[in-house]
Amino acid sequence: MRVLVLLVVSLAVTVEACNYAFMRDGARCDRENNCTYGCHKYRCWSECNGICCLTTDCFDGENLKCAPSCSIPEWCYLSGDHWDGYVECNQNSECSKDNKEKFPGQYRCGSTCTA
Repeated sequence: MRVLVLLVVSLAVTVEACNYAFMRDGARCDRENNCTYGCHKYRCWSECNGICCLTTDCFDGENLKCAPSCSIPEWCYLSGDHWDGYVECNQNSECSKDNKEKFPGQYRCGSTCTA
């Protein structure tokens, strides 16, 4: 029973760290920067903070992080090292920044951060 309670609490904390507006659609959560990411219309995308950074602290030292308190979820398509287009995908799990096949060097927005 104690393990079940710890698992439920752990899952609640994980979901709370990323923006629920994206999580409810099956997106994944990057626990390092609190950004959600996924695959939409066969392209990788990631949560980002544009206008939200005017009202929320989006930095953890020098590292950009996503703020779960943003009322307007913002996102962008990812380009990685692909200057000629966006990173293609078939499922959410392919769009993790840890996927070195799709993102061998950089994991970055290839479009503007938009709501």
